[in-house]
Amino acid sequence: MKATRLIAALFIAGTLQASEKLVIISPHWEGIRYEFGRAFSEWYGLPVEVDWRDLGGGNEDLKFIISEFQQRPQGVGIDLFFGGGIEPFIELSRRNLLERYQPPLDGIPTELAGVPMYDAEGRWFGTALSGFGILYNKRVVSSRGWPVPATWRELAERAPIGSVASSDPRNSSTMHMIYEMLLQRYGWDDGWRIIYQLCSKVRQFDRLSSTTAKQAAIGNVAYSLAIDFYALTQIAAAGKENMGFVLPRDCVVVNPDCIAILRGAPQQELARRFVDFCLSKKGQELEMLPRGHAGGARRFSIERMSMRPSLYDELRGVTLVPINPFAEPISFRYDAHKDAARSSVVNALIGATIIDVHPELVATAKRGTLDAKPPIGEEEAMRLATGKWRDTLFRQRKQLEWQRWAYERYTAKPH
Repeated sequence: MKATRLIAALFIAGTLQASEKLVIISPHWEGIRYEFGRAFSEWYGLPVEVDWRDLGGGNEDLKFIISEFQQRPQGVGIDLFFGGGIEPFIELSRRNLLERYQPPLDGIPTELAGVPMYDAEGRWFGTALSGFGILYNKRVVSSRGWPVPATWRELAERAPIGSVASSDPRNSSTMHMIYEMLLQRYGWDDGWRIIYQLCSKVRQFDRLSSTTAKQAAIGNVAYSLAIDFYALTQIAAAGKENMGFVLPRDCVVVNPDCIAILRGAPQQELARRFVDFCLSKKGQELEMLPRGHAGGARRFSIERMSMRPSLYDELRGVTLVPINPFAEPISFRYDAHKDAARSSVVNALIGATIIDVHPELVATAKRGTLDAKPPIGEEEAMRLATGKWRDTLFRQRKQLEWQRWAYERYTAKPH
């Protein structure tokens, strides 16, 4: 209340203007945008117009921001980057494109299973936790006699061709995270073997991960690779009797979905208040409380895991969030910095050797002659990522080389 009265006094004095506006670039879907924009204005005590922008996914937003800063290094007219996991924020930090800030962090742990919950130097902060798994259509699976996979390997091995939906990791940071998880969990060679096998079962590669989740809900496929909150949104809409969600036990990773103030933010003080709100108990309750509940969402269901361990006990029996990640066994320690260092190379490999030649990959899988391995090893991938990969011409040539390599392997006549 004191903060609200202070803001009101500043407004009367003319320090704050009714036309205040935040510009936020975010891959978040409409529901999160609406609910956080509305709730922030109420918490702040004055109306704030939020100008939401998106280029088509977390990775596309990241590329856009980096490109804009190359043209305008002092600032790009955008206040905040909100959502997209953790990897984009590590990359923006590495490039010194984020402002430092120290919001109140009482009650938020520094890490979970080795994954940092916020940056020690105050450049980015997790606002919610995300799990990654398999959304499945119970009616399709039951009517076809198909399995409910308990692991990623089982999905890759047992799902029929054309029964899986994925989005393109070159656009979607969610999908990139799933494939990178498999590489880290199983190692480079076995991880790629699972990825190639899994992708040979994919019906099509969507641009957005929100679209991918809907593919299973409407019955176009039996299984969709999905982040938990997109999956729970579809389950809430279609009903638990029709849809299910599995966090595969062979590779459980919980990752923070982050926020950061961009360098040269036009509304830096207002941006700080938005960060404060996201991390506050009110902001974290908004993530977890069901739609229609006091303090919860009003129009869209959010159902996300909070950064605050205390809320899981406080909201037990009220929240629809099914698990407490702070009480769950985590399969392995995910290395976010390794991901950030090599993400562009991994995405390029998936694009050139899987997505760009997908019909040939599927045909090879149908013949039973899929020899699933990438054209380069892990050490070479890291050397490229930290060396010549920033050279645009080199990068394009390398991707064409990998594409030709894959096409020749998939179309070669068996001996």
